[in-house]
Amino acid sequence: MRYLKKSVFYLLIFILLLNFIFCQTKGVFYEISSDDSRVYTLGSIHLGTPDLYPLNPIIEKAFEKSEVLAVELDITDPKNVFKAQAYILKKGLYKKGDSIENHADPELVKDLKEVLGEENFEKIKFYKPWVLLFQISSSLAYNTLDVKYGIDFYFINKAEESDKKIVALETVEEQLDAFSEIPEEDQLKILKSNLEELKDLKDKKIEEYYSELLNAYKNGDKEKLEELLLGDLKKEGYDVFYQYVYIKRNFRFAERIKSLMKDYKSIFVVIGAGHLIGEENVVKLLQN
Repeated sequence: MRYLKKSVFYLLIFILLLNFIFCQTKGVFYEISSDDSRVYTLGSIHLGTPDLYPLNPIIEKAFEKSEVLAVELDITDPKNVFKAQAYILKKGLYKKGDSIENHADPELVKDLKEVLGEENFEKIKFYKPWVLLFQISSSLAYNTLDVKYGIDFYFINKAEESDKKIVALETVEEQLDAFSEIPEEDQLKILKSNLEELKDLKDKKIEEYYSELLNAYKNGDKEKLEELLLGDLKKEGYDVFYQYVYIKRNFRFAERIKSLMKDYKSIFVVIGAGHLIGEENVVKLLQN
């Protein structure tokens, strides 16, 4: 159970920040072809460090050959930031007079106060669990990583510099729906397990976990990647989270990439790591 908590905790962080080291392309970079179109699919998330660069020349060349860049969202577009803020105000807050104290068990509330401090808790207690998950995970991620070194950010900037068309595979609302529509019972369950892990988390543990993941990427070890990123989400009550955040979005991404293949002969896709591994990943859906 201890490993389960740790695995899910790190997964939530990696949804926000995980990037690939590209000394090899095996297992992280895919090419899919049809009679009329070619799709290059690269795994990434949104934060990184300077030592991610330079990328493998094979990846850079594939990007240069592509007509269009497809990403989950254009994270450099200020409109998307405003849309996300508006969405959270609309769907991420409890109604006036209500707070997480009325929905979570006393132990979870105690953990929130311990991790965040009483003063901060009073400021955020009106947010629903899925918003708190993002706030807690991202605050930890931003201590060591930066969005300007993220792979998404890197390729979006390159596309803008070369006047390459950028398309989003989902809207801000669709992406946040994946979290907000998870039943509250499951949101609270994940929040509780993450808070328990965070209470005694040490920086060294994070570094060790990063190292294990990055080594799996470098070696193209897809089985290890699936074990580290997705394994525990398919059992022990986390399967609902897995279905909402991964499987439903995998089908959406695959359908929209297929639609792009009707209009473009070469497409460069950058999407999250977890969408490229597992039984119903985007690559398999496209191949089918």
